[in-house]
Amino acid sequence: MQYEDAEAVTVVLINTWKTAYRGIVSDDCLDNLDRESLTERRRKQYKDYIVAVLDERVVGYCWYVNDNSFSKDTPEIDCEIVAIYVLPEYEGRGVGRKMFSYAAEDLRNQKRSKMVIWCLKENDSGRKFYEKMGGVIMGEHQTHIGNQDYDEVGFLFNI
Repeated sequence: MQYEDAEAVTVVLINTWKTAYRGIVSDDCLDNLDRESLTERRRKQYKDYIVAVLDERVVGYCWYVNDNSFSKDTPEIDCEIVAIYVLPEYEGRGVGRKMFSYAAEDLRNQKRSKMVIWCLKENDSGRKFYEKMGGVIMGEHQTHIGNQDYDEVGFLFNI
């Protein structure tokens, strides 16, 4: 991802959250996502993301890390896909699968072998995607979004 892509990545984040998480995450949280602060955060982290571009437009992104910084309670895991999102109108075109495969291959090349992806427990489409990609549920925990806690399931991948 380039620094200039931060705003386009934020658009993907906001649009996918409002679609995928409506009815799961509170409407208040989804309706008040702060585009400016989300974009600034993406600018600070831009080197940690990959983007998918179709039709000369950023249509998805993936943020992955080659450590266990987000899942400290599972020391056997050595890498993680923190976020992977594709604009709703581009779903079903293989964009998510390609970003997932790229991240897994890059992490494998960095000598990583056990990857986790956390998914909101009620996010049926996300869960189906991770199962289709070969993930096996390895545990649950809670995450804090807005003013509420939500259950997540962790999908383990042997890469």
